[in-house]
Amino acid sequence: MTPEALHERRRHRTEREIREAALTLFEEHGVDGTTVDDIAREAGVSPRTVFRYAATKERAALIPEPEIERRVDEALAALDPGERLGPQLERLWREVLASFDDGRSEAGREALRLWRLVPREPRLLLAAIAVDEERLGRTQRMLIDLGHDALTARVVLETTSAVLRVALDRWAREPAGPGLVATYDEACAALRKHA
Repeated sequence: MTPEALHERRRHRTEREIREAALTLFEEHGVDGTTVDDIAREAGVSPRTVFRYAATKERAALIPEPEIERRVDEALAALDPGERLGPQLERLWREVLASFDDGRSEAGREALRLWRLVPREPRLLLAAIAVDEERLGRTQRMLIDLGHDALTARVVLETTSAVLRVALDRWAREPAGPGLVATYDEACAALRKHA
């Protein structure tokens, strides 16, 4: 293994440990009852390391899963500017949600925990909105670079992302429901039928 690959593996492990520590402590003590020092101690790192990966304690729970981020970026880069953007983004989000395996995969368990926690923690909700806005801006720039016009990219991206958030929210509130992908498909169908 190259030194770069080893460094990358360590970095991802540290990100995962910080994210897991933040989620666990927020679940147990709430955001207000948790400090960066607590997160650092739980993750086995220094507070300085926590701040290297997350600007705030709330963002520590929102550190992205690198494998999912990589797959999304690759899928976005492979979108065909000659095809309708909406159906392509729907397929992409469906693939991401399928990787959560209804909360059985590691990424799915973390997503479920986070989506259950966010409605109860206003400061975490605000951080999640900020992270989502940053991600949407970055994705919109990628779509424009791929040849989609700015207005179409923004409208379709915002719309499909809203449907994604609705599906995740419903799944977190009703985990015994039809499943995350089925819930997403149902939300997409509702948009197409009524919008």
